[in-house]
Amino acid sequence: MIRINALLNSKQAISKLTCIQTPSSSSIIRIRTYSYSIQQFQSAHPRVQTLKLQKRFTANSSRNKSTLSSPIEEATESNLHQLLLKPRRIPIPRWITPRQKTFNISECFGHVSFVLVAASYATDDFLLLRSMAVAGSSAMLVFTYHHPHGRVLWLPFQWNALFIGINIYRIAKSLYYQHKGMNLNPEMLTLKQKYFDTMDIVDFAKLMEIAQEETFEKNDLVCYQGQKNAYVRLVIEGKLNAMRDGIKTYSLEEGNFVTESGLHAGLLLDGTIETSCTIVATSETPSRCLKWNRTELVELLKAENGLRRTFKAILSWDIVRKLKGQRDIITDHEIDDMELWTLKRKEQTDVRYAALVQNIFTLPRSEAAMKKCISELEHYRTIHHIDDEHHEMALKRIGLTLEEYKAGKKNPTAVLVDVDMDGDDNVDDENENKVTTEEYGNRNAVIAQAVVANNDTES
Repeated sequence: MIRINALLNSKQAISKLTCIQTPSSSSIIRIRTYSYSIQQFQSAHPRVQTLKLQKRFTANSSRNKSTLSSPIEEATESNLHQLLLKPRRIPIPRWITPRQKTFNISECFGHVSFVLVAASYATDDFLLLRSMAVAGSSAMLVFTYHHPHGRVLWLPFQWNALFIGINIYRIAKSLYYQHKGMNLNPEMLTLKQKYFDTMDIVDFAKLMEIAQEETFEKNDLVCYQGQKNAYVRLVIEGKLNAMRDGIKTYSLEEGNFVTESGLHAGLLLDGTIETSCTIVATSETPSRCLKWNRTELVELLKAENGLRRTFKAILSWDIVRKLKGQRDIITDHEIDDMELWTLKRKEQTDVRYAALVQNIFTLPRSEAAMKKCISELEHYRTIHHIDDEHHEMALKRIGLTLEEYKAGKKNPTAVLVDVDMDGDDNVDDENENKVTTEEYGNRNAVIAQAVVANNDTES
């Protein structure tokens, strides 16, 4: 019986190199076949038995991709393969071990790949980690293509090629935003250095990409009390006053955020949130702000974990600056009635909290998202000392019961009610049932009230 070891390059055609060995002789006859099918070959040679019919590449035959490859390409690939797989002896003294240790360059590429992957786990730098991942995967490509066993390991080869593509895309994206951040105008770079120093330049560029600049003249209204506000702002020049029912509660200067509404506590609420006070420009020169759409900003913060952490820390420091600003108002004797000022500050805090609860229970959310929002809201309560009494008052104001709050579901027939947030129960009977948001934030009345109060303060 004549035996044949056929190495196939396709499902039907026998490969270039075929080895035939007769039982009466140990010699191997090498023949080349190009157009025979398996059935045709077996019918022409009935005594031939095929031992292995599989798609594989060896050093002698399968490295040639097709019969149309040029001799130069075949010779180059063959020489490269021989160079990478040539055994090389490690010169170890015989007194250490009498055995000879050998290696080849292909194995070195494999070891380098795993060493780079292990080293990448010890770095925190984004670009360095991605670069090491690309280098490690590239070394693995060489090892899997020129494998010491003589065949290409296509499965790891293809996966590593995919990983290289993903990492190169992330590196290119990071370098693009880094270039964009370094080429921001000098004013924005100074702003970053002063107030966003903990934020990476790449994240800062992403933040500035979705920001818009707006300008306000003296006595211009930024937002009014009771307004459904969809923006987060940052003062970059000038001065703004925050007023609750015409009473100045604090001032906003360069580097202060406006209407961030819970972002410092991790509440990533999109849509609109009711404004708890009126913000008016007060400086003689135009006041300038950067403005972000809240929904776009929240989507960016959810997508970028590093940006979200640093942005949250920056907002926390901003709250500290605002508290120091309130202390300066007291020491500069800008407050005539300290008791009334304290009452309005407390009322402003309670109304802001009620607005956050209203946003959570108004917009559609999944059960898991609702639980997460309620958990973050409890964290907000701890930071701002919202006790159970004021918590229940806030729920009552938006028409929500304590049981609905705990269940995470609001009755669709609930309405916004007017609640006296200072707790003295002095509410008119005709307004006790319900009041619309538009009526609560009467724009014209609030504007007139804010401007008059601002003029009185300036005088």
